[in-house]
Amino acid sequence: MKWGLFLSVLFSSVVCSALSLKQQAVAEAKFEGLEKATATDAQVPGMLTLKDPRPEIITRSWKYSAALSLQNFQPEGFATKEGSGTFDLGQNGTTVMPGLELGVLSPAFATKQILWKVGLRAKGHLASQETSVTLNSGFEINDARLNTTLFSGGPVLNVSWDRLRWLSLNVSPQIGSLSYTQTSSNDFATFSKTGSFNAMTYGFDFLIGSKWSVFTEWTQRSLKDSSEIALQKDNFELGTKVTW
Repeated sequence: MKWGLFLSVLFSSVVCSALSLKQQAVAEAKFEGLEKATATDAQVPGMLTLKDPRPEIITRSWKYSAALSLQNFQPEGFATKEGSGTFDLGQNGTTVMPGLELGVLSPAFATKQILWKVGLRAKGHLASQETSVTLNSGFEINDARLNTTLFSGGPVLNVSWDRLRWLSLNVSPQIGSLSYTQTSSNDFATFSKTGSFNAMTYGFDFLIGSKWSVFTEWTQRSLKDSSEIALQKDNFELGTKVTW
């Protein structure tokens, strides 16, 4: 009788332990399922999903441009050469100076209705003029030619209004170099003078197609570290630009 009672109690304990282990396993499985569920896993119709915009901004393509321009240019200052005398560069008069510009511009960053773009650009200009030279001895040379080159570069800020995207304002501080080089078959009429300058450029771009635009620019230049040659301070420029 005692052994029967003991076996019954032992059997009941084993059954209860098994049921307890089963319930514990089921509870743990439910807990793990709840623990792995996250808000990003939920797919609810009509729910707004927030994305980080930085990868799209970084990988968005930048714009590249090439431009041709024309401006009136007046050589200024003097160039002295030992044995030949002093040449007055201003006597050459005004000439048309063509230019080439290459640039890169970032995607637009919007603040309310204003679009901002930043970039870099480099410009080069060249002009060539025939000139006559009279030496100190009175000898006149008629085959001389004065060549003027300007190179500059710097950052550019492009600003436009969202409702007038065909019109934009450009502001560009620049540093550059100036070179006056006179050539001739007579060595007494040849010289080369260089200098550096700072410049500030303001202009407008007028979009006339998906890639083409025309522009106007006004440039203020200031020549540095030169006691002889000079640089025209104000220049007005017209040009056309392609952007891709």
